[in-house]
Amino acid sequence: VEEWAVPVGPADGVRAAVDSVVSKPGSAPLLAVLIAFALLIVVNALANYWSDTMAARLAQRIIFDLRRAMFVHLQRVSQAAMDRSHVGRIMSRLQGDVNALQEFFETSVTALGDLVLLIGIVIALFLLEWRLALLTLLLLPMLFAIRAIWLPRARATFTRARDASSIVNGALAENINGVRVVQAMRREALNLQDFDRKVSANLDAQLRAAWAAQILVPSVDIVTGLAMAIVALGGGWLVASG
Repeated sequence: VEEWAVPVGPADGVRAAVDSVVSKPGSAPLLAVLIAFALLIVVNALANYWSDTMAARLAQRIIFDLRRAMFVHLQRVSQAAMDRSHVGRIMSRLQGDVNALQEFFETSVTALGDLVLLIGIVIALFLLEWRLALLTLLLLPMLFAIRAIWLPRARATFTRARDASSIVNGALAENINGVRVVQAMRREALNLQDFDRKVSANLDAQLRAAWAAQILVPSVDIVTGLAMAIVALGGGWLVASG
């Protein structure tokens, strides 16, 4: 226990604290460590709450300004431009795209924190064992290759899904607004067939988008498994060689 109680890097703080407590008689050190862990958990929870609240508040303010600017812009659009545009598609873009931006703003803070955490993890890896860290980072080109292959196809798939959703929302809004005209012209069956065709196309586009989004997860998981294998084999070889 005494041998393993000596920390060799920043990531060994937890292990060193526990081992040093186990190696000493009495419950006072253990109680102090437990209190310190509890305080860290509380501080972490409060920090996460503050971060999420501030990110959501900032996103809502930006979205509020954006929606207001869009509304003002719509008042200035010419009648010819409005005649060429479907009301449903405009509403779909105003709602769907703005909601996507809201989600982006809310998650950007978390993504920035994850980036800083990733940098810290890489530094800790090199401080612990630089040879094993280099072996692990050998998989980075594979990750970049997966992204380079996946991104162009996924972008086109997501664009088609957004366009298909916009078409369906536009058709739905126009049919609801013009339901009296549809009934007067006895076009219920024709409009239903047209709407069914658009909904089917939207379903196909959304399924393709979902497949494109989920195909990246197992690919990254495979690379993660390879990284764990490298750690096990490389670390085992380092231990066996002294």
